[in-house]
Amino acid sequence: MWESRADRGMAKIHIVGAGPGSPDYVIPAARKVVQKAAVVIGAERALNLFSEDIKGEKIVLTARNFQEVLDKAIKLAENGLEVTFISTGDPCFSGLLKTFSRLLGEEADINVIPGISSVQVCAAKLKISWDEAAIISLHEGVNEHKKRELAQAGLAGKPLIILPDLKTFPPREIARFLMGEGIAGESLAYICENLTLDDERIIQVPLKAVESLDHKSLCVMVVKPLKRDEV
Repeated sequence: MWESRADRGMAKIHIVGAGPGSPDYVIPAARKVVQKAAVVIGAERALNLFSEDIKGEKIVLTARNFQEVLDKAIKLAENGLEVTFISTGDPCFSGLLKTFSRLLGEEADINVIPGISSVQVCAAKLKISWDEAAIISLHEGVNEHKKRELAQAGLAGKPLIILPDLKTFPPREIARFLMGEGIAGESLAYICENLTLDDERIIQVPLKAVESLDHKSLCVMVVKPLKRDEV
């Protein structure tokens, strides 16, 4: 059964990582927090990963109802109930923590349980030491600062691990941009789709070939850049 403040002391809002998509990649600590929650909130795909763990009320979170659900969650937590949000991947990388910190302030009483991100899985699949890579999220859109960051890291020869925004800056546009900035079209590029799922696919092509590819919504792009004068 879920617990209240009376059972455990001051109630909090919890954010747990759901991992990259497969239930095999959900960590036990996340399941334990969900099992104890009075209310569990998340996107439908994320909630499905915890279908056997949810004991309390379940609320599907969408872009349209986010503020309404957040207001409700805060009131429930203030009334002593354990409230848990499920964040796809890891909450601390392109996840819900950034959104909560922006809306509630960095001092908000939030307990974060990390998850395995698609970036970690991608690096493992391609055998990349990701502490040596430039990891760039474009999930919130692209601006000139992000583009400069991307170009500078590529020209410095760092492996690029990119979370694309398929609407505003998809892999084909990223490839075109990088080549325009001096990265050779012969550089190796990888499109990693639906990682850990049954239809997982990893495509390896020269960067110049990415322009002709279509991509799934769940994808990570990797580029191992060569400068044009190195080809």
